[in-house]
Amino acid sequence: MPSHPAAGDVAADQPAVVVSHISKAYRVWSNPREMLMDSLFGGKRHSEFQALKDVSFIVPRGSVVGLLGRNGAGKSTLLRIIAGTLDATSGHASVAGKVSAILELGTGFHPEYTGRENVFLGGLCLGLTRAEVEKRYDEIVAFAELEDFMDRPFRTFSSGMQARLTFAVATCVDPEVLILDEALSVGDARFQLKSFDRIRDFKRRGKSIILVSHSISSIVAICDRAILLEAGQMISEGDPSAVTNLYHELLFAEAQPKLSPPPAPTHVEPVGEPVDSGEDDLPPPEPTPENPREHRYGRRQIEIVDVTIVNQDGVPVHSLKSLQQYRIIYRIRAKEAGSGLGVGFHVRNTQGMEVFAWDSHNSGAGSLGPFAAGESRDVEISFRCNLNQGHYFVSATLAHPDQTKEDVRFDCADLIVDPVPQLHHASIVNLEVTFHDRGR
Repeated sequence: MPSHPAAGDVAADQPAVVVSHISKAYRVWSNPREMLMDSLFGGKRHSEFQALKDVSFIVPRGSVVGLLGRNGAGKSTLLRIIAGTLDATSGHASVAGKVSAILELGTGFHPEYTGRENVFLGGLCLGLTRAEVEKRYDEIVAFAELEDFMDRPFRTFSSGMQARLTFAVATCVDPEVLILDEALSVGDARFQLKSFDRIRDFKRRGKSIILVSHSISSIVAICDRAILLEAGQMISEGDPSAVTNLYHELLFAEAQPKLSPPPAPTHVEPVGEPVDSGEDDLPPPEPTPENPREHRYGRRQIEIVDVTIVNQDGVPVHSLKSLQQYRIIYRIRAKEAGSGLGVGFHVRNTQGMEVFAWDSHNSGAGSLGPFAAGESRDVEISFRCNLNQGHYFVSATLAHPDQTKEDVRFDCADLIVDPVPQLHHASIVNLEVTFHDRGR
């Protein structure tokens, strides 16, 4: 079990979370009879599934770390070990100070208890006294916006209402470490915005957060660092933009590592020692020496050789002016014949947040014409620069209708939008506002 020092005993320079060589393995039986035979007579009638393999990382105090990975990668298992609700097969996790975890919204709340009773139950489970819960009760209910429902059984709440109350209780304890497993992807859009604001407030106040999310934009927007898990192993750690690029490749690249999913268990039990699954790490992305930020993958039998932005006179430009017209020119070269390809481009800011995305398939513009082997062709995309001042990065894509990626070049070109007079510098877009005072 992880250790949890008292908040007052935590040194200022002590990491918030230390995960040291964590592994987790399970025994898997095909049916209850085999489990009973193992228990009575010994032997090995089970297979073994390795959920985590030698995972180590540190979460510094006041930082936000995002966990990414496909379903079954081991994210939730790792969070449960850090939170202390699951034992590791080997290794150790330590947490400095009070920890609050939302591992599954609604977990720990009794369906027959009222919302009011569950607030007190949840608060007591998180280490608060009854008096402390009473003091924070109004704040919890106000955040969840459930004033008219608190005396009804929890089972009568909609899933969104359950999510709001669970999140409100878990974040009211003001922990040193907050653990969230997909907790920002539930509820309606208004509640999600409130949740993001509360997490950002935690971050501003120097709290440490571990966040699991399949949302690349959420990870990039909130996290200082990101970790990518695959088949129970850490395959990447570092800048959220770079790690989410690799996660995108893992999701959509044609040549993915072949992973054998574990058999569907009817009974599982932890085993004493971790077992090596024999799976290889994900191959590293192709290096692009001329642009260290670029991340590239795909079949590349038809590839984007060059990306150029030109003004209305056809002159290549690096600095753009807001509200002016420009064209992006892709030089495309085919190593083999092909057809049905769609072209797209994405614009991201320096924090990796996607501010615009477009592709010809989804927009209804259709596919590119057929390519002959050895053919080179220029493709143009016209756009109006509705960006405010700042530094942005362009990503270029070629993809088939089934989403097979032919060539993906993340952040392959950058552009600077010149300062716009009389617009707030923190704005990302320029909506070209006009003002009319009807009373004048």
